[in-house]
Amino acid sequence: MKQNKLHYTTMIMTQFPDISIQSVESLGEGFRNYAILVNGDWVFRFPKSQQGADELNKEIQLLPLLVGCVKVNIPQYVYIGKQSDGNPFVGYRKVQGQILGEDGMAVFPDDAKDRLALQLAEFMNELSAFPVETAISAGVPVTNLKNKILLLSEAVEDQVFPLLDESLRDYLTLRFQSYMTHPVYTRYTPRLIHGDLSPDHFLTNLNSRQTPLTGIIDFGDAAISDPDYDYVYLLEDCGELFTRQVMAYRGEVDLDTLIRKVSLFVTFDQVSYLLEGLRARDQDWISEGLELLEEDKANNFGANSA
Repeated sequence: MKQNKLHYTTMIMTQFPDISIQSVESLGEGFRNYAILVNGDWVFRFPKSQQGADELNKEIQLLPLLVGCVKVNIPQYVYIGKQSDGNPFVGYRKVQGQILGEDGMAVFPDDAKDRLALQLAEFMNELSAFPVETAISAGVPVTNLKNKILLLSEAVEDQVFPLLDESLRDYLTLRFQSYMTHPVYTRYTPRLIHGDLSPDHFLTNLNSRQTPLTGIIDFGDAAISDPDYDYVYLLEDCGELFTRQVMAYRGEVDLDTLIRKVSLFVTFDQVSYLLEGLRARDQDWISEGLELLEEDKANNFGANSA
């Protein structure tokens, strides 16, 4: 880790000599990115893979266009550099607030939680109102969600089913069929979505009960797709009651049907996670993915009425 930090710090100093580096902290390392905090105020993010680089290039084009269109703070890239492999890296002033995280929802005060739901609803509406053509010209891909889920079902049948018992195979088959055969689920007007709207990407300030959501980060999965997909991590990580609050603030109708639809997306997200573990040949990852599927089946989310 220290070697990585030194390597990336040297890269910043070489390309941006105007920055007087006094301190460097590691912010973490994932599969796609490595991030450091410089002088306690500047975040620098370095893609580690081509996928991470592609996602960052998309953000470099999209985020400046979104700044004036959304109320919450989002990263504004001030420094854009180039790594030795030609892929970009960026630096931006740290978006203020504490990462909420999945565990944070359990202790979030109820009055602040209601305001958080309202702010998220406003943010999702602002994304949906953003011109699709402008987003596409900024490199945001168009995702045909029905085709994507069809391909996922084929991969699951080929690679995941051999690991499952009959009841879990039947459950997943029902879930995919419920989505594919329900015209309301597969019919939508494409809009700009964040694509990874989870509490891991919410920055909050509980000292401000009126505006507890101070920022949203990580737009690497932004796409033009079904706007309902942006509820998936709200339902998965924040729970049904909170998700219904957000939906109600957005003026959604027939919340029961919408919850059932999004619950299918949660199932598909779990099988996607397991597939990633299989491709990485990581046994701990695979075991966790199988446990999540069993939990999904147990929770059911109204599967029998989908």
